Amino acid sequence: MVTPLLRALHARHSKIEVDLLCSELAAPLLELNPYLSQLFRLQGRNLPLALSLEKRRLVQALRDRNYDLAVLLESAPRYRILIEHACPRQIRSFAEVPFDPRLHAIVNNLNVGGIQDPAPEDVDMDLRLAPGDEAAAEHLLHELPRPRIGVHIGWGPQGRKKRQDHRLRGWSLTNFDRLIRMLLERDSASVVLTGSSEDARDTEVLGRQLPDGRVRSIAGQTRVRELAAVIKRLDLLISVDSGPCHMAAAVGTPLVVLWGPGRLEQTRPISSFAPVRIVRHSVPCAPCQSTPLQKTCRRNVCMEFITPEEVFAEAQNSLSL
Repeated sequence: MVTPLLRALHARHSKIEVDLLCSELAAPLLELNPYLSQLFRLQGRNLPLALSLEKRRLVQALRDRNYDLAVLLESAPRYRILIEHACPRQIRSFAEVPFDPRLHAIVNNLNVGGIQDPAPEDVDMDLRLAPGDEAAAEHLLHELPRPRIGVHIGWGPQGRKKRQDHRLRGWSLTNFDRLIRMLLERDSASVVLTGSSEDARDTEVLGRQLPDGRVRSIAGQTRVRELAAVIKRLDLLISVDSGPCHMAAAVGTPLVVLWGPGRLEQTRPISSFAPVRIVRHSVPCAPCQSTPLQKTCRRNVCMEFITPEEVFAEAQNSLSL
């Protein structure tokens, strides 16, 4: 969601140099971005500056760049401390430009960077892929008939809740099984099950229960950009609220999102060129994401109320475009 700001800064000030500091995990999604001069990575983000050799070296590298402006899009104090030690001439953050909860996070990011009233195309996300990513995706999808429908079942690390339907944004495997069977009733359609290595067991369970030849699990078999390249080649992605649904919006793949506890106005996937359909039920406790209610949730009824039939109907509409 930071990539529209990078593009906007470059468009308005073509001669400036823009660097980015991000986590080690996020770096592969940004390292090919054409609007960046340098990409700095941070692995041990939670360790205090005084105890982190990595952060002290990073501060020195940032100081050497002699920044006129630092745009800080993180709210935790440890990031402010890190940036202050880098000694930019000016810092703009959500302390200086308050976050507006009525606006999408992308628009808020643009506002902090000094970009006001963006057009719809100004909020489109950038996700650049390498030839190796494209080749890996071609190999993984080899000979699968079209339409190819991706189903992404997982969200985040499992933690203490091993079952998908017990997790905050999770949907039951029974529901996924029913949905996929309906999708396979379309002539020649195939289904690609995506996810992390932690999701591989669940996708294997689903795959064993479904007809052979038209269901393929690639969970745990892709690096992050390779997964984006796979999504780019799909005719439709169906996903819980997760990173891959934003990848679909970025690369132009039609998308159906199962939405539960998240803040729809702020974090939904958006695109001016890819159709995004969101299936959700308004329940009194939602959105609970990043509120005290999140820690007390014992039953994610916001996700339970979503039926396979509703999702299938939206998928049908997307495939008929």
